[in-house]
Amino acid sequence: MDLGFLRRAEQRFASRTAVAPDPGVVTALLQAQRAASAAARAEALLEEPKVADPIAEIVLGGSGWRRAVASQRGSFNSALAGQDDGN
Repeated sequence: MDLGFLRRAEQRFASRTAVAPDPGVVTALLQAQRAASAAARAEALLEEPKVADPIAEIVLGGSGWRRAVASQRGSFNSALAGQDDGN
């Protein structure tokens, strides 16, 4: 078997050097791959998304109005709703 093509390829590419991977790009690719995994998607289903403006969500009857009502804890005052009762 003639392996001359390997020697020609080695001679042709001998002057080239490998590029070092960029750590930021590698990290971003790994995070994207993890986010696309089945485990990450299942975990995302368990987490309740936060409602940006609960009062507006309740008044407009948006899709997250139930979460908005729960986050308000029966009060229209956002500062009061954020306090812990201690019970």
